[in-house]
Amino acid sequence: VEDLGDIEILCADKTGTLTENKLQLERIFAQDKDKCLLYGLLSSPYIKEEIESVRNPFDLALFRKASPEIRQYLKKVKSIGEIPFDPFRLKNSVLLDDLEGNRILIVKGAPEIILKISSGFESNFKKEEIEKEIEREGGEGKRILAVAFKKFGKNEFTEEDEKDLTLLGYFSFQDPLKKTAKEAVQLAKKLGLRIKILTGDSKEVAGKIAQEIGLIENPEKVILGETLDSFSSDDFEKTCQEFSVFSRVSPQTKYKIVDALQKKYEVGFLGEGINDAPALKIANVAIAVREGADISREVSDIILLKKDLRVVVDGIREGRNIFCNINKYIKCILASNFGNFYSIAVISLIIPFLPMLPIQILLGNLLSDFPLISIASDNVDIEELRRPKLYQLNKVIRLVMFLALVSTIFDFIFFGIFYARVQPAVLQTLWFIESILTEILLIFSIRTSGFFLKAKLPSLSLTILTFLTMLIVIFLPFTNLGKEFFHFVSPPVIPLLIVFFLLINYFIVSEIVKLIYYRYYWKTPEIKRK
Repeated sequence: VEDLGDIEILCADKTGTLTENKLQLERIFAQDKDKCLLYGLLSSPYIKEEIESVRNPFDLALFRKASPEIRQYLKKVKSIGEIPFDPFRLKNSVLLDDLEGNRILIVKGAPEIILKISSGFESNFKKEEIEKEIEREGGEGKRILAVAFKKFGKNEFTEEDEKDLTLLGYFSFQDPLKKTAKEAVQLAKKLGLRIKILTGDSKEVAGKIAQEIGLIENPEKVILGETLDSFSSDDFEKTCQEFSVFSRVSPQTKYKIVDALQKKYEVGFLGEGINDAPALKIANVAIAVREGADISREVSDIILLKKDLRVVVDGIREGRNIFCNINKYIKCILASNFGNFYSIAVISLIIPFLPMLPIQILLGNLLSDFPLISIASDNVDIEELRRPKLYQLNKVIRLVMFLALVSTIFDFIFFGIFYARVQPAVLQTLWFIESILTEILLIFSIRTSGFFLKAKLPSLSLTILTFLTMLIVIFLPFTNLGKEFFHFVSPPVIPLLIVFFLLINYFIVSEIVKLIYYRYYWKTPEIKRK
C-alpha cells in the first residue's frame, strides 16, 4: 500500500489497460477480400485449434468474419514452419502448402514493416495511396495489420527470405475504449499522478487513444521508440519526462524509459508479457495482471485480478489516503505527548503535588484514543494526496516539535493562572479537561496543511466520536462516577470558562504555526516540481 501511494509516474500499455482488447474487424482493404481474409488466418499459429482457445484478439476477430468455406479450408492446409511474432520484428511468418499444391510464405504484421518488404501489390492501388489510407485509419484509432505473400520453393525459410513479397491488403480493427479509462486519467491528474503510455501500436493509434482519454491534447504529441533510441543519454531522459505517449516501443526501450524516469521519480510499471519482465524488475513498483506470463508475475510486487487503469489509480489514491491519515495520527499523538512531557517534566519540579493523578492520566489516554483511532477513516483533501512525500516522518518532525512547543507554552500559562488560585484537586480536574481537549482540537488543525475551514469535512465517525469524547470530558467531573472513582471535583464556572478561552487561543496559535510552517518551510524544489 505504501509503494502504491508513493508512485509519481505510472507507465502502462494501451491495449487491455485503456482499451477492451476485444477487437472488431472494421474493414478489409484488398482487391480480393476473401483471399486476404484467408491468408490472414493461414498465417495464424492457432488455425488448427478450436476458436475458444485462441488468445490472439486479431486472429479471433478475423476468424469470426470467416465464412464456413474458409473455416473448412483452414483445417485442410498443412503448415511447414513459422517464425512467431515478437515485438522487435513486429511481424510473424508462416510457410505452408495450399490445396492447389503451391508452397506459400505468408507474412503478417505492422503495415509499415510489411510495406518495406513488399515489392508488388495485388491491387490497383499505389503504395502512396495505401500509406495514406493506413495513416487515415490509424488517426481514427484503428489498429492495422497488413498481409503479404510470395510463392516459395524451399522446405525451410529464414528472416532473410522475408522480402520481395506481394502486398495482399490490410485489416483495420476497432478496439473500444474502456468506460473507466477517461475517468482514470482525470483522477490521476487530480492526484498529480502522471500516466505514460508505452505501446507497440502505431503513432497514429496511440495518439488518437491518448487524445480521447484526455491524456494529451495534440495527437501528434507522440514519439516513436526508434526515434527515442537515437537520442543521447541527456536528451533521452529529457524526452522521457516531456512526452506521455510512446509508440512502437520495444521491451528494451521500455526498460530504458523506466530506468531514466527513476532518476527523479517513483515509477510504477504495469506489464504482462515475458518481454516486460526487465522493466517490471527495475520499476519501483511492478504491477502484473493475473493473465500475464509467469515470469512477469514472479518479478512483480502486485498482481491485478482485473486489468484496468482505474483499478491501479484507485489503489494509488487509497495508498496515499491511508498513509496521509496515518501521518495525521503520528503528528497529533507526537505533538500532544511531547508537549505534555515537557510540561510535566518542568512543572513537577515546581509544584508540591501531582499535576494529574495516574488514574486520570490513564482515563485521558483512553478517551483521546477514540477520536484518534477514527482518523483512519477520515476524509482527505485531494491537494494532500498530490504530495506523497509529505507522509515521511522525517519531513514532519520539525512541525511536530513546533506544535509541541505551543502545547507546552499553553500548559505553562494554564499553571501560571491556576496554581495559586485553586485547590490541587480542582487544578487536576481542569488540566484533565484542558489536556484532552487540546489534543482533540489539534486533530482538526493537522488534518490539513491548509486553513482548517477550507478542508474537506471530517468523516462521520471522527465527528461523532469527537463530539461524544468532548461531552464525556466536560461532564464526567460533575458525576458521582467521576468524583468517587477518578477523584475529580466539580470545577467552578469561572475557571472552566478560562480553560475554554485558553483552548480557543491554543487552537488559533497552533493553526497559525501550521500555516506558516507549510507556507515557508515546504517551498522546496520537490514541491515546486510537482
